[in-house]
Amino acid sequence: MTEQHFDAEITRTPRLAGNLESLAAAADQAVWTSAATALHARLYQTESGSVSVRADWKAANAEQPSLRVPLVVTDGRETPHARDLPAFIELFFHDAFLLFNIAVPGSFSGVIAPSGGELRTNEIALDARLFEQAWAASIGGGGRERIEPLPLAAVVAWYDSLGIGTGQIASNGTTRVLFHLLHLARAPEGDPLSVVRLAQCLEALGLASETLFALRDAICRGGAPVVHPMFDDGLDGRLEDESFDWTEEADAAASLIVSAVQQRVEQQRVRER
Repeated sequence: MTEQHFDAEITRTPRLAGNLESLAAAADQAVWTSAATALHARLYQTESGSVSVRADWKAANAEQPSLRVPLVVTDGRETPHARDLPAFIELFFHDAFLLFNIAVPGSFSGVIAPSGGELRTNEIALDARLFEQAWAASIGGGGRERIEPLPLAAVVAWYDSLGIGTGQIASNGTTRVLFHLLHLARAPEGDPLSVVRLAQCLEALGLASETLFALRDAICRGGAPVVHPMFDDGLDGRLEDESFDWTEEADAAASLIVSAVQQRVEQQRVRER
């Protein structure tokens, strides 16, 4: 068994949705405070033993634009491999990103730069705009979506019950949705593939959106316009046409998706009471 120490510098992306300001401040602080106990460690089982990642969130504060999270990685596999440990750190922060944002949408967003140990670790950029926009779109919408802060511990318990572990291939509808959400967090805003991923999330959850599905079909079948990657309407005024703005459809779909995931967490909480 070996143990290595790392640090993760997290440069956070501030919230942008103005209608969440009064709701999000207390919820953000609560979820970051609870991470010290609910997310202090993740244990990853492998065929030859386990690897644990312990994180010290005690100094974390929801109002800090940047913070440092010390990490201890313990390799309990039969033959420890230091070269594998950065992958476990990267997996830990992908898990943490989902757990924070399912609990309080938009609470964890930014760039994570781990350092230490014997090998270089990858910088990770994860953007929670989809979660934040989903929550903002659900407020006063009068639709079937309902999004509100959940206890981080409850989200962790639900996530662990899925048994994802180190799995890299989605095994069911729920994990398909979670993996798509991670891809969306790593993708640039406005990427046409995002519409396809949102549509696949809806289908995996048994939900539908005629407008988003129509947009997805147009993209996949070549009916949608192909635009320059700059997408600069100062260079081409035709881009100002409303047909190029998918924001409303994407936000509505995101709201349905995040709401449905939160409902699954709530259903497990009810069963365990």
